[in-house]
Amino acid sequence: MKKIGMVLLVLIFLTSTLLGCGKRDVNIDLENIAVSEIKKIEHMGTTGGLDGDYSYSFSDNEVVEFIDLLNQVKLGDKVAENKTLSNGAVSYYTIYFSTDETLTISPGKYFKVEETFYEFDNYDELWDEFIVFNSIHSAIHP
Repeated sequence: MKKIGMVLLVLIFLTSTLLGCGKRDVNIDLENIAVSEIKKIEHMGTTGGLDGDYSYSFSDNEVVEFIDLLNQVKLGDKVAENKTLSNGAVSYYTIYFSTDETLTISPGKYFKVEETFYEFDNYDELWDEFIVFNSIHSAIHP
């Protein structure tokens, strides 16, 4: 009887482990961030060049545009940080919520949320929109 119990326990463990491997490990819901929840958004980063650092806060219209873009982002599985290294320009956005919580993100080939990188599942669809958004709004805030 003990053997059957041990076999069942091992089978349950293996089954749960195998089923868990296919599960997506994403609990960040960028799609449901509402403009009404936002106090402000700060955009900071570097162009990758000498004296290329910048930082500014979004206007109310920029918050609306950015949250609309952010709501379209589809995140995939977590990615090891060593796989995500890049050179050159980097943008960080800190979202200040009316609840006094903050969320810092950095879109790129891999999407960084706080200290964790995720696959950016619709990168090909949205990346140009992030580039245009940053270009237009960086020009407004020299």
